[in-house]
Amino acid sequence: MKNWYQITNRSDSVLDISLHDEIGMWGVSASDFIADLKGHPDAAVINLSIHSPGGSVLDGLAIYNSLMMHPAKVYGQVEGIAASAASFVLMAADTISMPEDAFIMIHNANGGAMGDAEELREMADIIDKLQNSIVNIYEKRTLLDRDTILDMMKVETWMSAAEALEMGFADTISEPMKVAAKIEAFSKHFKTMPVEGENEITDIETIKDFEKFLRDVGGFSNRLAKKLTSRGMELFVVDHDEPDAAAKTVSARFENAKIPSEFWR
Repeated sequence: MKNWYQITNRSDSVLDISLHDEIGMWGVSASDFIADLKGHPDAAVINLSIHSPGGSVLDGLAIYNSLMMHPAKVYGQVEGIAASAASFVLMAADTISMPEDAFIMIHNANGGAMGDAEELREMADIIDKLQNSIVNIYEKRTLLDRDTILDMMKVETWMSAAEALEMGFADTISEPMKVAAKIEAFSKHFKTMPVEGENEITDIETIKDFEKFLRDVGGFSNRLAKKLTSRGMELFVVDHDEPDAAAKTVSARFENAKIPSEFWR
């Protein structure tokens, strides 16, 4: 498996493609993706699954074009987020589906350079050209005019499935998949995030709820979630003048207990 993509044959005519990390990172370029895709010229259907914070604009554009030129019918599915470069790769799909709780994010193209004033001006010109290419892709796929798209990109716009459907970035909405944990994993890449795990804390009433929260939102394994919960309860009991409690098996003792409010302070 590649670091950020995987192409697998479901059958002679159906390909499954997953983009589930930063595009173009870890030494794997779009040229690798394109070479792999060209190895399946007879595929009639491509199932494109995306959960990515984006990555290299140039690699993203190359992937978009390779999918557009492939004769297969492309079915796009947003698994959590399709942000930045991943959002315009998604636009290569003939139809796009999103769970109710998934997101598409678009923002301005950006980059960096070192050098004198002339070199920096050249970089700004390149960014403008890349931005123009991206806007062309969104404009072709959606129901929006160019100025609206530019305004949305300027402020880093996050679209829910309903908003994406209304504006033409998606075609259908599927059942929610509880993608909050997947989205939180990429939070470091963005200025703002539409989903925050803290909003789900009010739904926690039992130890089992807390363990589930650690797994779904915190991304912990089942084993580690249980250990953290057990240790937290041990510390809580010790703090409440029961020094012998730390030696007890508290996970069973508090299996369905209500969590005291002090535990969250």
